[in-house]
Formats: sequence, C-alpha cells, structure tokens
Amino acid sequence: MKRAIAYILHLQKTEYHLTAGLNCNISTAYEEFILTKQNYKKENGRQYIHFIQSFSPLDKVTPETIKEIADRLLQQISKGFQVVYAVHNDKPHLHTHFIINTVNADTGLKWQLSKEQLQELKDYSDQLCREYGLIVVKGKEGSYKNRGEYRSQRKGASWKYELYLAVKECMRNSTSKEEFIKNMEKLGYKVIWEDNRKYITFVTANGKKCRNRKLYPPEQFTKENLSKTFELNKKYQDKKLQNRMEFLISSIYILSKLDNANQRNYPLTYLKNGELKGDNLKERIAELKKGKGLDWDKQTNHER
Repeated sequence: MKRAIAYILHLQKTEYHLTAGLNCNISTAYEEFILTKQNYKKENGRQYIHFIQSFSPLDKVTPETIKEIADRLLQQISKGFQVVYAVHNDKPHLHTHFIINTVNADTGLKWQLSKEQLQELKDYSDQLCREYGLIVVKGKEGSYKNRGEYRSQRKGASWKYELYLAVKECMRNSTSKEEFIKNMEKLGYKVIWEDNRKYITFVTANGKKCRNRKLYPPEQFTKENLSKTFELNKKYQDKKLQNRMEFLISSIYILSKLDNANQRNYPLTYLKNGELKGDNLKERIAELKKGKGLDWDKQTNHER
C-alpha cells in the first residue's frame, strides 16, 4: 500500500496541483490509512483498492479538467472512505489513479462494492465524459471510437442520457411536483411519483422505464432534492421559468421536423451537443413561425 501511494504521487508522473486526498492529507496518507485500520482492529485482509480512470489520447483536454472530473467522480464514493488520487500526464493518454483505504474512517466498515454499484460508478464516469465532450473509453484495453464516430454516437445514441437531460431541464424549470410531472409529459415522458414508493419511475414514449436512482449523481434526483429545488425555483418569476420551458418545447418541435433521425429521437442531446443552438435556434423558431403558414399556437398546443 505504501508503494502504491508513493507510485501514484511520484512527480515524474504527475504534478503536485494534480494530486489530492479525500478525508486525508496526501503527505501523511499512508500513516492515516494505518491508523484507521488500527482504530477499528481491521489490519488484516485487503489493504487498499486501486482503480484508474483513463481518457483517450485523442481528447483535447487539460490535466486540470481531468482533475476536476476526478473530484466529481469521488462524489459517488461512500462518505468516510479515505482516498489519495493523482492525474498522470506522463503518457499520451491522461489518466487518474485512485487509492482507497479499505476501512471506512467514520464507520469502520470494510469496502464493499456490488456489481450493480460498480456498474453505476462506471456509468457515472461515462456520463461525466459526455458532459465534458470527451470520448468514452471502453474495455480493459482502453478501446475507443474515433472522434467522428463518437460525435455521431454522442448526438443520439442513449435514451437514458436523453432522459437525464429531460429531467434536469424540467427540474430547473418547475416550481412544484405537479408542474414537474406536467413538463415531463410535454417532453413525452410519463412520471410515476407516488408517496408510498421510495423511487420515482420515468417511462419513455416507447415504454422504456428508468428509476430516478439510476440518474447520476443519484442524490441530485431524489424526491427530497427535487422538492427542495422546486421551492428554490419559486423565488424566480413564474413567467421566467415558463418562458424557458416554452422555448425548450419550441426547440424540440423544430428538431422533430428535421430529417436527421437522431435529432428527432434525441432532441435534447442534440441541443446540448449540436450546432443548432443560441441565436441560430431562435432564428429557426422565428422562421418557422412566420415563413411556412404555420398556426404556431395551435400546432404547439397540439404537439404537447
């Protein structure tokens, strides 16, 4: 364990500002790991967990951004675990090493990660890559699609990512549970939110289901956090939130009229990553309203 910590912190592989400790100091991490184990009389067995988050050499990204992604990824690690991590920039592909103490400093419990939890961690890592516009590296060999293939996939491959964007937009533009459900319905989703059920279930137009705990980070989409967000939104003018939601619906309507299937089926993903946004999108909405004899109010109300 001492060698592993020394290896990831070696300044021939990283720089000091690219290293950090969670619940520990990097200069005394080994000693702190040992003290935690001694405190709970759990000095035997597996001593540490070592995993790596790798990125494609084709990504044009700074080590500082990779460090930021590592910081966010660690939000998924159970509270109380001590972690030392460092971004390595000694190879063509940037990558982050994480060393985790197997004994939790707060609870004394040993590290356990089910296959489902591990997959959730991997999925969140992939989601972070998409948010930062990076290539999602797959497999033990670190295989990846070329940038052109990846961009094509990123613009319409994941119904779950599309759902994530829909929930996020409706969350930030709603002032109550009822309004949130109504806004989700406008975007084509059914929401099952019942008081006697722990989780919220989202259903796509073609019947695919996903619980809120499968969205990442899951703590952002709990019933409690959604309700708190709605309360905070009430501080804004209702008209401001309504206008943002109406603009979003109008944008999606425009994309539904385009020929590209990915743009039609995954409009929010396309709006986030595509070229049709900002002033260009506003111009297209204005053109469609006046230039093609469309009764806009009637048509958009019907589409909803």
